[in-house]
Amino acid sequence: MIDPNADPLLTALQITITGISIVFVVLAIVAMTLGALSASQRLFQPKAPALSATQSTAQPTTQSVAADQLDPQLIAILTAAAVAALDQPVRVLRVRYHRQLPVVWARLGRVSVLAARQLRR
Repeated sequence: MIDPNADPLLTALQITITGISIVFVVLAIVAMTLGALSASQRLFQPKAPALSATQSTAQPTTQSVAADQLDPQLIAILTAAAVAALDQPVRVLRVRYHRQLPVVWARLGRVSVLAARQLRR
């Protein structure tokens, strides 16, 4: 308990240290719980199949899709976006899908390029 005859500054220091200690203990428990949940999620994810000797690891991850296999609305949207970004007529000849890697520097570069463009409103 708090002694009513004790120095108020000492009492405030004790309360502060106790509060900060409790917060750090709770944060440590939360961090351990999240780490355990993350580890348990990795247990249930399917494993990637091993590459056979006939498959090459140097194959690009991008795949070309023929224009007749795509939705016409998707081609129209892509064409409109390209025209709006480049301010000149464009023609979509090929659409390539690729897997986006979570690279922070690449994302930052794209953001800086988009910020450098002046959009008309």
